[in-house]
Amino acid sequence: MNLAEVKQLIEEGKIEYIKVGVPDIDGVFRGKRVVAQFFLDSLESGLAQSDVLFGWDIAENVLPNLKVSNINRGFGDFVMKPDLATFAAVPWEEGVASCVCDLWSEHGDPITVSPRYVLQSLIERAQKLGFVPMAASELEMRFFREDQVSLRSKDYGPALTPLNPGTNCYVISHGTADDYLIGQIVRQMRAYGIEIEGYNREHGPGMYEINMHYSDVLTAADRTLLFKNGVKEVCYQNGFMPTFMAKWSDQEDGSSGHSHMSLWDVKQGRNVFWDGSADSHMSETMQQFLAGVLQKMPEFMALYAPTINSYKRYIEGTWTPLNTAWGMDNRTCAVRVINNGQRAIRLENRVPGADANFYLVFAGMLASGLYGIEHTLELPPRLDGNAYNPERIQQAIASGQMHPLARNLTQATDLFERSEVAHEYLGTDFVEHYAITRRWEVQEYEKAVTNWERRRYLELI
Repeated sequence: MNLAEVKQLIEEGKIEYIKVGVPDIDGVFRGKRVVAQFFLDSLESGLAQSDVLFGWDIAENVLPNLKVSNINRGFGDFVMKPDLATFAAVPWEEGVASCVCDLWSEHGDPITVSPRYVLQSLIERAQKLGFVPMAASELEMRFFREDQVSLRSKDYGPALTPLNPGTNCYVISHGTADDYLIGQIVRQMRAYGIEIEGYNREHGPGMYEINMHYSDVLTAADRTLLFKNGVKEVCYQNGFMPTFMAKWSDQEDGSSGHSHMSLWDVKQGRNVFWDGSADSHMSETMQQFLAGVLQKMPEFMALYAPTINSYKRYIEGTWTPLNTAWGMDNRTCAVRVINNGQRAIRLENRVPGADANFYLVFAGMLASGLYGIEHTLELPPRLDGNAYNPERIQQAIASGQMHPLARNLTQATDLFERSEVAHEYLGTDFVEHYAITRRWEVQEYEKAVTNWERRRYLELI
């Protein structure tokens, strides 16, 4: 919406409160609710928000020694400036709207560790090369017949009751059975301005995949943020609990966050990945972009798989990539090339989980792809067939045509922190901050005593 449209809604009394916020490092929508008139009065100066948003972990434990947000400086304020292009009425709350903000210091400097800022800086870099990045996310998630109280009473454990039993992947009748919840979510999202292309039952109890329509990459990231937040809110209102964990149970498949991207010509409005006369219609630009995504994928793994739990998803034979293979419409590969039309040709990065921060997922794809274009990288051979075939994969890795992906957060963070491309394209401020937060995540996990350890050792050791 533009300013006139926002003012009209508020002056007519249709909007009383606005949820203003930003994506934190983990991709959680955090901020506050403000009354409508205060929102209008603050558009120019911005709204104060404690910088602790970037000073704690997802469980709100304060981290030491951060440059941007530090307890020794008393946790001062950021300034949230609303991006009115994201302003939208919330259909499941009467008289409420939401608006995503950009972050600035009180002295007028951008907050360079903000995920939205990192993505915006890469969009500017792409535009200088004449490209408009387009993207979409498709998220898998699980739904439980639980609320916040019952979830804790069951200690988040295997006794949680799924929305529905069984696997029933793609079974139409089971999707119909759940329409009272999943159908409502999709309708509410569409009314919210988040265009949904479709959804289906996935391979697991209470598991669904919901696909968003492509858009420019910043809008795609904003929509993913608001979608994940909105799914939680609609479920809470109806007595259900969703999760976007990458792997909620070791007995079931994980939840992916497949990410699609293409580049469009700024002036001509065409998809520059398409070349009708090229092999597989892949333009030279697309080949270089893909080469960059593949080459830098190990270094950006910490963005695609940001938590301890993320790495439990990478199991052979579970539709989850273990190496940097690419293929034509091949779902066993890390990157699947979809080339079924001039407008639709794109890359599908199958590495990210649904737990990722998609500002950073898209930033990682865009940074590595632009690196490939700027350095005219050569695309390695594609893989035809099974990307889990051990002999073929070992040969490709030995020849340098393919690389294994990190299998834990420590290894991924080490590669990310040392990456010259990450420092150049994402900014050293962000790389240093993000690496600290990921190492903290590992440290917190290493202190924990789990049910697996008790079951294995308590009685017999």
